Order: sequence, then C-alpha cells, then structure tokens
Amino acid sequence: MIASQTARQKRYGALLVSLLLASVMLLAQEAADRPRPAPKNLKLLAPDTDIPFVMRNFNQALGVQCTYCHMEGDFASDANPKKETARKMIAMVRQIDGTFPSSAGIFPAGYHEVDCNTCHRGSVKPDVKAAREFFNRNESLGAPPPRITPGVNLKVLPADTRVHGDGSIMHDFRDALNVDCGYCHGGGKPFEADVNPRKDIARKMILLVRQINANFPGTGVFPVGTQVVVCYTCHRGDPHPEAASNRRYDPPAGKP
Repeated sequence: MIASQTARQKRYGALLVSLLLASVMLLAQEAADRPRPAPKNLKLLAPDTDIPFVMRNFNQALGVQCTYCHMEGDFASDANPKKETARKMIAMVRQIDGTFPSSAGIFPAGYHEVDCNTCHRGSVKPDVKAAREFFNRNESLGAPPPRITPGVNLKVLPADTRVHGDGSIMHDFRDALNVDCGYCHGGGKPFEADVNPRKDIARKMILLVRQINANFPGTGVFPVGTQVVVCYTCHRGDPHPEAASNRRYDPPAGKP
C-alpha cells in the first residue's frame, strides 16, 4: 500500500514538473514572439539599430550599468546629462572612423577600427599613461641611452619638441605601442629619413590625437599641455588597438 502511494506521488510529481516546464517554455516563446517596443528619442542612432546589443557593448566598454547614462524607469528621458555626453562620444567615434579606410558603416553599424572599448577598456575615464616602460634590447642589456639630439625633419611636432631620451615624446610612443624606434624609423637609417611608411602613419596619428582632443575643453595641442587622450589611450602596448571585434575574452568556465 505504501509502495503504491509512493509510486503515485512520484508520477504526480513528474507530471507537475512537466507542466511547469511546459508553462515556462510557452511564456518564454510568447515573450520572444512579442514585438519589441520601438526605441524612442533616438537622435544619432538609426531607428533599426539593435539597441540592446549596442547598449550592452557600451556597458561593457565603460564598465557601467544602463542607469549610468539613463534615468531609471525612463530610458528615453534626457534628464541624465551623461546621455548627451554619450551622444557626443558616438559622434566623435564616427569622426575618428573616417581616418581609417578599413572601417565600414556608420558607427555602431558595420566594422570599425575604433569603438568605445578602444579607449575606455572597462573604465569610465580612459588612461593616458603607460602602465610599464618599454625597453629595447640594448637598454635591457645595460647599454647607455642614446645621446639626446635636437629633432630633425619634424613636420607636425613643434620644432623644440624633445624627441629622444627619458620623458621624450618618442619614448612615450614606444611605451604606447611596445615597439622600438625601428618600427617607424628605418632600420639602420638616420631617424630623420622618411623611408619607412609607418613614420607618415605616425604623423597622421599625431594629427588624429589632436583632432580627438579638440572635443574636450582645456587640452593643449598634442604633445604640449594637458591631454585627455594620447597614443597609449588607444594602443595600450599594442600596435593595433583593441576594438569589440578583436578583443580577447576569458574562456568559458571549466575550460583551460
């Protein structure tokens, strides 16, 4: 008798679990089929933008939650001033993107060499100082530093720019990209030679940093004065800056 009751209880329990699972699946399907409400108050983003996907990327780039830029309970509201700042950042990324022919589409649609993650890397305020100094082979072996000489063939830097030695602009460039001088200058050639095409790219990057900093009041003309954005802000020790499309993520739980 007891065994029979136990068997019935098990059957009833299994049936109840099945009904609950079926209800949950039905509700989930209904939610998926329900049309998503149209986004409101879009001033820069296209109406067909996948808003949840884009906003998740913004959250991840800055390490914040939605209410950092939005008002709780009314995401369409403009009451939070950070929302307007976010719009300015979108416009700035689009401005920067025009520098790279490999970028495609109007940010955030398409492929982009630069996006929010490139500068922010999970922080509200981007970094402007390299976390560690780059040492080339000679320096690591204890060789004396190169003699400090005036800059020659400077086309976008001020004539009195300190280009060599500790605290120099070239040292900052090396720390930012984790490369030696020969990366932009010719190996074995005088530093003033223009034989390496990366040197002209570096000049364009200097102009780009100035263009970006022009969006922020109180900045000097790079590399002079206070800077909100510098080479390290984007590069972080890598010649090719990180963006959402080439970022490395931790492996899933349980995988090496």
